[in-house]
Amino acid sequence: MTEISHVDRFDASWSLIEKREGQTLRQLKAIATVRSVGASTRIEGSQMTDEEVKVLIDKIEISTLEERDQQEVIGYFETLDTIAASFRDIEITESSLKNLHKILMRYSTKDEWHRGNYKQISNAVEATHTDGSRSTVFKTTEPGLPTEDAMAKLIDWYRSDTTTLPIIKVALFVYDFLTIHPFQDGNGRLSRLLATLLLLRQGYSWIQYVSFEHEIENRKAEYYKVLMKTQSQRPGEPVDEWLSFFLDCLLNIQSQLSEKLYKINSVALHFSPREKNILAYIENHPGSKSGDISEKLNIPLPSVKKILSMMVENKTIGKYGIGAGTNYIAEPLIPIRTDLTFQMDNANLKKEFLLMNPYSFIEIKKIILNPLFTWTHPTEWGQRFINQNMMIKVKGYTKSGAEFSCPFTLGRYLRSDSFQPVLTLHQPIEIPADVVMDQMPSPNEYPIRIEIELSASVHPLDFDIMFVYDER
Repeated sequence: MTEISHVDRFDASWSLIEKREGQTLRQLKAIATVRSVGASTRIEGSQMTDEEVKVLIDKIEISTLEERDQQEVIGYFETLDTIAASFRDIEITESSLKNLHKILMRYSTKDEWHRGNYKQISNAVEATHTDGSRSTVFKTTEPGLPTEDAMAKLIDWYRSDTTTLPIIKVALFVYDFLTIHPFQDGNGRLSRLLATLLLLRQGYSWIQYVSFEHEIENRKAEYYKVLMKTQSQRPGEPVDEWLSFFLDCLLNIQSQLSEKLYKINSVALHFSPREKNILAYIENHPGSKSGDISEKLNIPLPSVKKILSMMVENKTIGKYGIGAGTNYIAEPLIPIRTDLTFQMDNANLKKEFLLMNPYSFIEIKKIILNPLFTWTHPTEWGQRFINQNMMIKVKGYTKSGAEFSCPFTLGRYLRSDSFQPVLTLHQPIEIPADVVMDQMPSPNEYPIRIEIELSASVHPLDFDIMFVYDER
């Protein structure tokens, strides 16, 4: 339930992000498409790199698709493109799934005899290892009536079930589809496409800007292990391990998307759309050269060089090499450190931090009170806490000498159901975002010194206070 809550919390804020970040998201979608196509076909044995996939997609010549890897790549690309364009109109029916299978296998001459139809010969899920060898992951539903019956039941359950949480329905559908393995070939690829389709239809629109397939490729051994362990206990097997794996994959790619957008936006608040696009491009194409950026984004080379010079100067990107070999990468983010603490008491009422760059932040998410008196009932410590009228004032001092400040009354975080002296901030205090009144500091304003000071209307304090926070 915690994992589901985290996924849905991100989803709740997505519509606002989508409206604000149109151009950046279009670029991310194009990149995610290439990564998804490349990853999903490589899981099944393709040897094409993402760069080779991109070249093939950009310059499709259907008549020259002689190699099987190329046939599979273009089939996957066109199926994914169909889903992205028409997911609202693709009903979850057996005929829809068969049609998607037709598109997926359209260019594969080897699969012409069975495309769009359920299997007629027994198959099994096999894993392809790095040395080219294969091993059976699990057996599948027998062909003919058993497969037809299993698919009819799966579709009927998905369409009629109104009690299972949507994201769990998606995970279970993908699992059962893989277990049935209804088509002769292409089931793994189609299962990942169906995951995207179902998530989009359930309203998780952010999935098209990241690559679910790439996450599976990175965790391929774990993916097969979980499937094999769960399926081996059929029928009536526990599926919690599969659900946990599926949700963890979504949480990871959500985190990756958040990091990309946060990094781009933290620095790009004062950037023009052109500058923002260049930063997004470098984020997703580390090692880019100025000529490549100019060509791909259709921006004059002198303008690109000027913008790159500015970004290097304010440490938004890093510059490597000299002359014709000069290339650029986005400076790596310092990892977020979580569940840190600092304490304030009668002898210590101030705490200072240093925010080194626009990616830095402090997020206070919990306040733990230690009453310096004996209490037996929540109303007792709660009333004394309110009477002290405690607050923290957060002040910021930029490199250029500008200042900003904002007070936060701690009593506002006391809830009627707080039976222990622990205040969970359902809207954490994010510094500097929640402190700056007009606009975020520009990159050249960093480093910024942050001072947090505790005050109260009654002294001495009746509590020692511990603040729990995350920081970068």
